[in-house]
Amino acid sequence: MQNFYLSQGHILDNTQFWKENSEKDYVNCIQNLIQSKPFGDHKFYIFTIVKRVDDDSGVKKMYHQPRLTRPEPVPGTTLIKVDPKDPSTATIIWTLPNEENFGMYKEGKMFANSFVHECVEKYKRNAKDMAKPDPDDLSEPEIREIYQSIKQTALAKKIAKKNKPTLKKLAQE
Repeated sequence: MQNFYLSQGHILDNTQFWKENSEKDYVNCIQNLIQSKPFGDHKFYIFTIVKRVDDDSGVKKMYHQPRLTRPEPVPGTTLIKVDPKDPSTATIIWTLPNEENFGMYKEGKMFANSFVHECVEKYKRNAKDMAKPDPDDLSEPEIREIYQSIKQTALAKKIAKKNKPTLKKLAQE
């Protein structure tokens, strides 16, 4: 257990600890997802969504969805493109804060970030353009084939699990 003290002298240390551990956990989560190779060796996107879990406490949870296609951008999301052949590299396609915070990333603001501001401006101009596929993305028929293969594999596992004799069944026989 880690103790956190809220006196003026400790706030900076505590903030640094939270930041370092949050970043490490996030990177580990993304790398584990890449290494799981949900689509074999094909490049894929990770669509990250932050959702509020508890309105009273403000607790939020981050979800990472592997995808073969770009989704439409939504405020409060990030889209990353990764290659399982090189799990140490990820390309951030966009990161959009919640809509009420769009203005906080402009130059001169406290959270100024040129990349986030550029993403916000692209979203405001034409969000649909941000969802267009990259030239190296798989074709629609290739994507359907991969999803069909995943579905068939999952179904085969489910059937095998259902037909697998359990100790209870064996004891009854």
